[in-house]
Amino acid sequence: MEKNERDFYVAELIGKLLNGDISQEEHLWLKEWVNESAENKVQFEKLTDAGFLEKKLTFWDNIDNDKAWNELLHKLPEPESEPVRSFNYTSLLKYAAIAILTLSVSVLLYLRNENRVTGNDKPQIAQTTMIKPGSNNAILILGNGQKVALKNHVPVSINEDDGTAVSNKDEILAYKHTGKANAGQEVIYNTIVVPRGGEYQLVLADGSKIWMNSASSLRYPTSFSGGERKVYLSGEAYFEVAKNAKMPFIVKTDKAEVQVLGTHFNVKAYDDEDLCKTTLLEGSVKVHSSAAANEIKPGEQAIINGTGQQKITSDINVDEEVAWKNGLFMFTKADIKDVLQQVSRWYDIDVVYEGKVPELQFTGQLSRKVDFYGFTNILKYAGLNFTIKGKTVIVAK
Repeated sequence: MEKNERDFYVAELIGKLLNGDISQEEHLWLKEWVNESAENKVQFEKLTDAGFLEKKLTFWDNIDNDKAWNELLHKLPEPESEPVRSFNYTSLLKYAAIAILTLSVSVLLYLRNENRVTGNDKPQIAQTTMIKPGSNNAILILGNGQKVALKNHVPVSINEDDGTAVSNKDEILAYKHTGKANAGQEVIYNTIVVPRGGEYQLVLADGSKIWMNSASSLRYPTSFSGGERKVYLSGEAYFEVAKNAKMPFIVKTDKAEVQVLGTHFNVKAYDDEDLCKTTLLEGSVKVHSSAAANEIKPGEQAIINGTGQQKITSDINVDEEVAWKNGLFMFTKADIKDVLQQVSRWYDIDVVYEGKVPELQFTGQLSRKVDFYGFTNILKYAGLNFTIKGKTVIVAK
């Protein structure tokens, strides 16, 4: 392969790697290229550095490429034959960036840990099955206990006994109170259960919008009456609550109650995590726990531990807290265990560590649409090895 062709090929593979659709054969070729020389390692690390690429892309966006090229040609002596465009590292960087843009990479996950792959280290992924990303998938449990699968664009149209119409047009579960309730009808509760590897959106009878993350469930009345609107959450959900000053909206978890009138916020309350976190984007909320009650402002987060103690902080990246709702993984100096805990829910996998859990930190973001192999393509450059057996992933350093 000629040098120019090789450079273009490297650029293309880096674009594929960052986009998560590189083949195993292409990946092995790229790994060999990286290990050929220290210069290649440096180039690769720069080309997968989100901050570095962002600066370069901003610079190139402001350049009229055709104009610049024509001006350069006029400055060169007249060639005896057709001019040949030279190719160097700067060109490689540009074409890698173009390849990344062409492949529609949303963002680039990169490592800030010093434990990079060096020498003859050969981290690898032993894979026996394809692990696909999550999708719209949930189970609706009606007031009478009947279970309805919400997936594969199958339409649902149900009328509850209290006169509430339930449908899932465009894969959004929506409730509409028709006012045709039976006399003396008690409050009817529905529960939406989103399994690992799933997510779902619903609109309650009051117009409040809720996005459910993987491994989460929400119990709620099909229509609201009385002096409050209370729902029960396990897992993680993002809320855009319809305003009603006379009827506060309350989200109850095992560790806290979040009370609002109308606002946008995220609640993360997984049973297998020690902390419950409420992050406010808009409006105001009051967070009650067994030991305290605090009101938080937009850009703040209430963190509650197992004893009900609260910590209010503004030292957060709000975009990171709701990245899942926007189709992204986003990390800032996150431990590998925290990273793979999120990943395990989305890809519906069980993660097992061989030996001690690696002390690595990751910063960056990546689309949740890539398959698990695409995700590990980048993580493995920290020297991690992944062995995939069915739905179990074994991680080793």
